[in-house]
Amino acid sequence: MKYSIGIDIGTTTVKCILFGEGVQVVAEAGREYKTLLPKASWAQQNPEDWWKGVAESIRSILTESRVAPEDIKVISVSSQAPAVLPMTKEGEPLHDALIWMDRRSTKELEILEEKIGTKKVYEITGNRLDTYFTLTELMWFLRNHPDMMKKCHKILQVNGYINYKLTEVFSIDATHASLTQLYDVHNNCWSEELFEAIGGDTKIMPDIYDCMDVIGHVSKKAAEETGLSTKTVVLGGAVDASAAALEVGVYGDGSIAEMTGTSSVVMFGFDGLVTCNELSYLRGVKENTTILFGAMNTAGGSLKWFRDALYGGETPQNDAYPRINKEIEAGAKNPTGLIFLPYMAGERAPIWDPNARGTFMGLNMNTTRAEMLRAVMEGTSFALQDNLDQAIKTGIPIRDFICCGGCSKSDIWLKIKASVIGQEIKIPSVNLGAPGGLGYMNAAFMGEYKTPEDASRAALQIKKIVEPVEEWIPIYKELYQIYLDSYQSLKSQFAVLAQIK
Repeated sequence: MKYSIGIDIGTTTVKCILFGEGVQVVAEAGREYKTLLPKASWAQQNPEDWWKGVAESIRSILTESRVAPEDIKVISVSSQAPAVLPMTKEGEPLHDALIWMDRRSTKELEILEEKIGTKKVYEITGNRLDTYFTLTELMWFLRNHPDMMKKCHKILQVNGYINYKLTEVFSIDATHASLTQLYDVHNNCWSEELFEAIGGDTKIMPDIYDCMDVIGHVSKKAAEETGLSTKTVVLGGAVDASAAALEVGVYGDGSIAEMTGTSSVVMFGFDGLVTCNELSYLRGVKENTTILFGAMNTAGGSLKWFRDALYGGETPQNDAYPRINKEIEAGAKNPTGLIFLPYMAGERAPIWDPNARGTFMGLNMNTTRAEMLRAVMEGTSFALQDNLDQAIKTGIPIRDFICCGGCSKSDIWLKIKASVIGQEIKIPSVNLGAPGGLGYMNAAFMGEYKTPEDASRAALQIKKIVEPVEEWIPIYKELYQIYLDSYQSLKSQFAVLAQIK
């Protein structure tokens, strides 16, 4: 019997799944970790927390499954992206990792706008200039920590760090490279022009591996810490969105899905290289494929904030979300008339505003907690519609809409979302997110399928369809317009607030 492991390093949780033949789940485990928020718009994580979560999760699934470590043939790792983690030659982090939520590099963005221009950055990378990407964040390190950066040997992404801990090899996979905004997507190389603009050197970037290339074997040290065998190979891996897209069939023309967790990403699949200024470019798991995506920073993150700040004192965290769903279904059965702007960590697509902030509008003395919770779900659904509108403007048809990820487990949220976008939402039977796509990659590597796409086609089945609530649709159309107008009205105030320390 051959087994494999898929590991996803999300924004809040490590998720580790042991797969048997036929991409069957044998065991799974996960661990939460903290995001450090030292200042407004700053977001960083201790990479050792990721590794601790990975090592504990692997040991947990080995204990639960009683699978012999030498029978685990391959491991793939996906992760949140992009990030910036400077490493010494000896493999020690020099700083916490700046994760995708971080927005501290606004000054660097302004410098690059002046120095090289947004158009040029887009022409080279396929992505608009924004603090979301590695480009401005790496420049922040170079400008603010020059002495530290002299010790920096390589810059790693999140899964790159876990791959290093597993193999002692510095690496970056092709999907992560495409999302750094340091990579020339037309010439398939690191951009000397962009590195010169930020005062860096391309030598600081690790070798690029394709998603299913072998990086190396599990090292002796990693085997001791995890219980794995040194015979197990580790593949290049992928951005979580690329892996999740593979699971739900987004790997070619005409496919569309939403991966919804801490952030929410709506993904459109294309053959070949396709870029769009309103949406972000990401290479698919398969070479010469594109995923255009609209990414919202804090979809599930907004509800998690509410859970921790306003709901956390009365219920265990692992029981909170089911109770939240029941409270909404009982106490806020219809559209609220409230507006929630879900910009808790600035926003990416489609407004691209690092200064934007979370906002409730329309509160009154009769407003209940259930209504505020529902408004959070409504606001994040409006953000999704905003991205779908951008796709429609560029000629992308919106058909079969599949939703996967943690937030797709909430029936009330799915009903709200279907009513906002005005069409049915399909939920797949297998809803593992990124680890599911990793499982398909592993299965293809072991020869069970010819390609990961074949594995995806064989596994993709729809277990349920969520229909819009007809009487909600016209109400949400009105509220959606107010949502759009609200941001435009507050945009300048957000910018002023951001300057107040």
